[in-house]
Amino acid sequence: MDKQIEEKICVERFLNWYNKRQNRDYTYEKATVHFPCLKNKLNWDFVVYERDNPQEWIGIEVKELHSLRKTSISLELWRRLCSDLTKDLPGKGIQGEFEISFPPVLRLRQKESQTLLDAFGQVLIDKQSGWRVGETKDIGPDVRSKFPNWPKGKSDVDEYEKWRTYRPCKLEIKKVSDLGCKVSVVTSPLIIGDVVQEDKKAFNEVFKLKNSVIQADRQLELAKEKEARKTILLLAGIGVDEGLTENSVQNLDHDLISHIDCIYLVDMGNGDSVVKLYAS
Repeated sequence: MDKQIEEKICVERFLNWYNKRQNRDYTYEKATVHFPCLKNKLNWDFVVYERDNPQEWIGIEVKELHSLRKTSISLELWRRLCSDLTKDLPGKGIQGEFEISFPPVLRLRQKESQTLLDAFGQVLIDKQSGWRVGETKDIGPDVRSKFPNWPKGKSDVDEYEKWRTYRPCKLEIKKVSDLGCKVSVVTSPLIIGDVVQEDKKAFNEVFKLKNSVIQADRQLELAKEKEARKTILLLAGIGVDEGLTENSVQNLDHDLISHIDCIYLVDMGNGDSVVKLYAS
């Protein structure tokens, strides 16, 4: 997804949440539209204001946590895969609705997609006998047996004897109905590897020092110079550990974020999830 589109989605989700909670009517426009003199210069992302009072405005900067792009691409891939599988199921005699939670991130060449689709469908055929509504099965190892390029992840301690260091990535799928004929992905893919470390790396990338300054703080300092009433930093992420991210924000040197009034985490995988992490 294009970076500007992601930023727009992020600020819209935040304002939908904020307006409902505060009973306000904020709208937004690009900072370079509101202040044409900022074009081709360092600036921030959005000017946010109430429709009947555009003079009292808030400056908002959006920062993407780096794992978002990989996860977004993989989520779209899974959605296409599930859509194609749903079309194929009736012809293979499979009935029922199935939901996939936290699938692994896939990196497929175009010709591999059909091979994975065939393997996935065959596993569902093999597993459907006795599959009860509400029951969840890990079919990752079964898919791996028919699709050698299925990704691997580190084994848990109690799995080491069976899989040694690496095991086929889990693919947990739940049967939610005996009726209909559908497969869908209901939660975003997880990055393979240590999720906590991924979150820390993503956070550190946003708040790294450059010439002794955090970029987001400098950008929102410019908003205050233009007389923003308030400044907000939005962190756009998918499946990010809220507690870990909040602790990381609280442990920042607050002198380095002195021009940021509030920081919020916006879950790009869940339109209703916004969490306030910091207020000066």
